[in-house]
Amino acid sequence: MGVGLVGLVAKPGSGLAEEAASRVVSALRERGVEVAVERDTLMSYARFRGFPVFDIDRNPPGHLVVVGGDGTLLRSIQRLPDPSRVVVMAVRAGKRGFLLDVEPYEIEERVADFVEGRYRVAEYPRLSTSLGDRSLPCALNDVVFITKMAKLVKLVVYARGERVFTIDGDGLIVSTTLGSTAYSLSAGGPIVDPNLDALTLTPMNPVQLHLRPIVLPPDTRIEVEVRPASGPLYVSVDGQHLEDLQPGDVASIDRCPTKARIARFRWWDNYYERLYARLLAYW
Repeated sequence: MGVGLVGLVAKPGSGLAEEAASRVVSALRERGVEVAVERDTLMSYARFRGFPVFDIDRNPPGHLVVVGGDGTLLRSIQRLPDPSRVVVMAVRAGKRGFLLDVEPYEIEERVADFVEGRYRVAEYPRLSTSLGDRSLPCALNDVVFITKMAKLVKLVVYARGERVFTIDGDGLIVSTTLGSTAYSLSAGGPIVDPNLDALTLTPMNPVQLHLRPIVLPPDTRIEVEVRPASGPLYVSVDGQHLEDLQPGDVASIDRCPTKARIARFRWWDNYYERLYARLLAYW
């Protein structure tokens, strides 16, 4: 069964994203698919004026094409009211983009596959973070506790109510399997095979040199307590949402009730070859 309406989200202020998005729109319209443009995208690119408009955090279509880098995809999924009701096709536009598997040279082919349903839906668990009675947006990649102004952060980390370790350093990364190849990897964390579902705790530059990353079951409840003598820090959700933390604050991390759904075309083919090819692009 074909798709009747597809929403478009593109990274603002990017010539590469604008060109790729324009090709996506042309390919969709050639197949008789109506295109609606996300409000911020419409404001950034005059060429899409006149298209139907939608607000991604209020009334997104059931099928989205996101064009840009990892940040664009993470931000889009974070803003969706219920990602489990939306299938996202991710088009890479630029140097970055580990999470986006559609390359610019194959846009027309993949749009045809997307419209006709020739893809696999990969469902990704997310992390839910709460500070007292306040809930933060769910994280697809990671929840990061990180220093401000290069001051020493002092944390106590608990798993299932048991103390795992005390950290004096730059902070802590709590990552999903998908996020294991993001910030956690740069901080010395392990690459977690995509067929596994796990949480990884990666200390960031700890004074305690014996501390190493720890891999935990996916349903483990994590609690991070800011010790009284800690320097200023904040918690970052997928690098998109920031909250200041104070000494004595306790953040609880659990499984988010909704998953993200991304259309994958060749995602599982030669996963490690693809991963290292992307990593080698940074030099």
